[in-house]
Amino acid sequence: MSDTDTNKEHDMAEERNLTPGDQLRALPTEAHQRGTRFVSAQAMQARLFSVYDAATAAEDALALVQQQLTLTLNRSYYEADEIESMASELDSLLALDTLDFSDEDLQLEDELVSEE
Repeated sequence: MSDTDTNKEHDMAEERNLTPGDQLRALPTEAHQRGTRFVSAQAMQARLFSVYDAATAAEDALALVQQQLTLTLNRSYYEADEIESMASELDSLLALDTLDFSDEDLQLEDELVSEE
């Protein structure tokens, strides 16, 4: 196995461990390496499509990705702070969906809501 093949396998394994938000956060770094601080709307669109499957795990996360994909059609570029904000929101939505609530927790919540 060549060094190139080993590097590609390492990069792919590392990419699998990244959250969808981390994948979005990589865009400004990639743009900076190309000598610009702006991320093109096309690059953002491609990255949003790459995290689309992961976003389907949570309805709100999917809605965020779909909304952002629509917005890329009317944009030329994104700045790092916009991407960071979107990435944080996406990771938060996905983390909320993975919280494991017991039936007892959900029943207590229903009781609290019904008392109001």
